[in-house]
Amino acid sequence: MKNKLLLVCGFLLLIIFIAFGTYYWYLYFLKVSSASISTGDTIQKEGGITLIDNDKSVYDIDATSTDGENLDDVEAYIFNIKNDNKNQGSYTLYIEDVPINSIKDGCTEETLLKRNQLRYQLILDEQVIKEDDLDNIKDNILDSREISGNTTNHYKLKVFIKEDAENWLSKHYHYKVTLKKNR
Repeated sequence: MKNKLLLVCGFLLLIIFIAFGTYYWYLYFLKVSSASISTGDTIQKEGGITLIDNDKSVYDIDATSTDGENLDDVEAYIFNIKNDNKNQGSYTLYIEDVPINSIKDGCTEETLLKRNQLRYQLILDEQVIKEDDLDNIKDNILDSREISGNTTNHYKLKVFIKEDAENWLSKHYHYKVTLKKNR
C-alpha cells in the first residue's frame, strides 16, 4: 500500500513537473519570437519581419552638405523590411530622435537641428510614398503597411533642410528608424 501511494505521488509530481516545464518552455519561446531585438549588426527583428539597414543603427544628416534644393543630391538612408514568414504580416516603422547624450560626436543643443527645420521623403521600391515636413509626422509613425510572405520592401529615407529654415549652418540631426510588427 505504501509503495502504491509513493508511486502515485511520484507519478503526479512527474505530471506536474512536465506540465509546468512545458508551460514555461512555451512562454520562453513565445516571448523570444515576438520580442524586438537588436544585434550588433543593427538588424531589428520582430517575429518574422526584419529591418536590415547596412550597419547603421543611427543615421545623421549634416546641414553643411544638404540644403534640400536638389533631392537627388541628398544622401538617402537605405534599409529593407523582409518578411521571412510564408504568411502576410503588417508592420509599422517609427522615426525617433536620438538623444544628444547618446551620441559621442560633440553634439549639443546649439548644434542640433530641430524637426521643424527639416523635411523628409520616403521612397518604397523606387516610388515616393511620402514627402512632408518632419514635424508633421504623428506619433513618430513613418510608415505602416502590410507585407506579403517571403517578400522584401526596399526603402530610402531622405531627411533634408527646409528651404525657409533659418540658422542651420554647421548643425546636424540624429535619428533612427525602428520596426514594430503589428500582427
